[in-house]
Parts: sequence; C-alpha cells; structure tokens
Amino acid sequence: MTILIITLLAAIVCVVVAYPFFRRSPMARLDDPADELAQSLRRARDRVYEEIRALQQEYFLKTLSEEEYREQLQAARLSAADLIRRQREVQETVASIAQRVEDELRKAEASGADATSAEAPGGQST
Repeated sequence: MTILIITLLAAIVCVVVAYPFFRRSPMARLDDPADELAQSLRRARDRVYEEIRALQQEYFLKTLSEEEYREQLQAARLSAADLIRRQREVQETVASIAQRVEDELRKAEASGADATSAEAPGGQST
C-alpha cells in the first residue's frame, strides 16, 4: 500500500512539473495570424476534398446523374484550386516578410557594428 501511494505521488509530481512544458501558451496563439489563416484555408480545402469524395460516392451509387456529377465536381475542383492558390499566396507573403525582416536585421547589425568600430580607435577622451 505504501509503495502504491508513493508511486501515485511521484506520478502526480511529474505531471505537475511537466505540465508547463506541454501546454501551449496563449501568446503563441496570438503571435501568428498568418498561421491561423493558413490553417483555415487548409481546413476549407479538406472540406472540399471531402465533398469531392462524397460526390464520387453518390455518382457510383447512381444517386446523381452524370451531368449533375460533372457540374458539381467541376465546381468543387475550381473551389479547391482557388483555396490552394490562396494558401500559396499566404505562404509566399509570409516568406517575403520573413526575408525582409532578416534583411533589416542584417542592416541594423551591420550599422551597429560600423558605429562601434568607428568609435573604438578614437574613443578615448581626456
């Protein structure tokens, strides 16, 4: 009985100690609206793919005429293509912004290093 209680207490302590490492902070969710947009586009695309699978199933079960199937399939394909295009645009925009931020950081580091090296030789005053 004592071993069971000690084991249970040790497990509870491990869970309490490990919990902060595994939970997602609220700030992480607020930091990246582009990620939220990409996820919503991905979910919408998945819904369209599911719609296409349902259309195929209905067509094979003969609940849809061939004309209806082709019309609805074409509309779903166009919708999926549009969602893929929008998802690519989001990814390209995020990559472009990341590149600009990196360029600005390099410029700031370079100008900071230049200012530091310019002050170093003649920096002593008496």
